[in-house]
Amino acid sequence: MKAVTVIPGVPESLRLRDVPKPSPRRGQVLLKPLMVGVCGTDKEIIEGKYGKAPEGSDYLILGHEALAEVAELGDGVDNVSVGDLVVPTVRRPVNCDLPVDYCPVGKYVEHGIWGLHGHAAEYSVTDAAYLVKVPKEIVDIAVLTEPLSVVEKGVELGVTAYQSRLGRRPETALVLGAGPVGLLATMVLRLMGLSVTAVATRPPDSLKAKLAREIGATYVDAAHEKLAGTYDLVVEATGATSVALEGLARLGPGGVEVLLGVYPPGGRLEDAGSLLTDAVLNNKLVVGSVNAGLRHFDAALRHLKEAKDKFGDWPKRLITKTADLDNYQEAYSWTHEDIKTVLVLQHI
Repeated sequence: MKAVTVIPGVPESLRLRDVPKPSPRRGQVLLKPLMVGVCGTDKEIIEGKYGKAPEGSDYLILGHEALAEVAELGDGVDNVSVGDLVVPTVRRPVNCDLPVDYCPVGKYVEHGIWGLHGHAAEYSVTDAAYLVKVPKEIVDIAVLTEPLSVVEKGVELGVTAYQSRLGRRPETALVLGAGPVGLLATMVLRLMGLSVTAVATRPPDSLKAKLAREIGATYVDAAHEKLAGTYDLVVEATGATSVALEGLARLGPGGVEVLLGVYPPGGRLEDAGSLLTDAVLNNKLVVGSVNAGLRHFDAALRHLKEAKDKFGDWPKRLITKTADLDNYQEAYSWTHEDIKTVLVLQHI
């Protein structure tokens, strides 16, 4: 079978390979992937900055954001049936008794990222216990479930922390970044009824700005406008240290900042002391969030259905580029105008 692969640690080793078709073991299913989303983690792996091949393999099959059809059941599987459309979660525990999305580094493997082959292939295998079934009404946008699940976990942490400390739900939110994670966070917060300001460096007539405004958010072009005011909740989705610090400064008393980016070392921190002092004096809270559990995938599917009902084709318009195995390289090239790129392996 054909699969999109890299050699972890070797920059620009992206290749379409012929690899053996996997077989499901007990408790597993064989999947026929239909769509695979591409994200910044894939970019880092392709650049040789991250990633680990499974034991005994010199390559890693990419693809951790997947919509798939169940093709075959391993022994002991009774929670799904052949033909079901599903989204597999990403992480699997290794000698870890914590919830899987809280297992520390070294205590997990991840499909398409770390020690476990992904789904950018004609077939893949995964554990049946980590599948969520996809309602037929949202099959066309279900490939967005995995990135949205990370947003769901972050928002849950932020809202729960804010409410438990202040005795009321947050009313205002600032979303820093208008990539797929930022726009999905804007969507969820709008569905929850919050007043949302979305910030990015794209001009007001860009697609990202239009998408934010179309669901009732205020858009700020950070390249030409200065951000003002404070917010109950800040969601940071850029991975830029300076932006994360700006988010901390924009929190109101008792506010919560949710970090969804991965931040490079270094940078100028001259103002960090005053920012941290202000955080102490105003009881601000910063939480980081990565990966997600089954309940967050379920919440993502519910919100995708709600968004489709309320906003029409808005979620589908986040998918701005598609490619197939014949031109797979197109899926792994990036421009500032792209939002979500999807590798289409099988047409539904």
